[in-house]
Amino acid sequence: MVKYVAIRNDLAARMDAGEFRPGDQLPSEHDIMALYGVSRITTRQALDLLRAEGRIEARRGKGYFVRAMLATAELERLQSFGEIMAPLGLPTRSDVIEIAEVAPPPDVALAFRIEAHNPVIRLVRARIAAGETVSLDESFLPLPLGRRLIQLDLARRDVFRLMEDQLGIGISHADITLKVVPLPAEFAAPLKRQEGENVIRLKRMTLDLRGDVLMVETIHARLDLLQFHIRAPR
Repeated sequence: MVKYVAIRNDLAARMDAGEFRPGDQLPSEHDIMALYGVSRITTRQALDLLRAEGRIEARRGKGYFVRAMLATAELERLQSFGEIMAPLGLPTRSDVIEIAEVAPPPDVALAFRIEAHNPVIRLVRARIAAGETVSLDESFLPLPLGRRLIQLDLARRDVFRLMEDQLGIGISHADITLKVVPLPAEFAAPLKRQEGENVIRLKRMTLDLRGDVLMVETIHARLDLLQFHIRAPR
């Protein structure tokens, strides 16, 4: 492999692992030259490649910094976490924090048209891109669907893709509401934020092609990492 590509790959991997986070300064050109035993030209080729990919930025007189991550969710269509992050070219994963059969909250029971004593699947996941926890997702699913879904690869695959590709479920649309709220205490540690800090709360109810509710979610997302876009024709 060409040396500058190998250096680019190693630095990118260290960013993805969280060693260099958004806003962090990278080692200087001199330090990179010494670390990898290469010339200044090779070092700059590696850094230029990372800049062209949008992974880092140069600040005059200061050096190179990991670019702040800001993903854009398009509200004109239903997107999975991976689809939102795809334009940034960042690796994504989900850390499954909890899977449990629980009694449904009143709004979930109403959405699924079940009695309050009928259990549902509660799934809590931290959604991570390039080592940064972007959102914490609390999802409720009907018991039969949930039991099938939790047997699949929830860490590396989006739930929408799993439903469509592996369970053969057609997704119609989702009803979504957005609000800026203080972060609840129970979600502060997984999201790596302070309790009471403002976050985006997204409530989403996803329906299949027959109009039945597949999933009811509450997503708490970081204001500094996620924004929303919609085209509103007059």
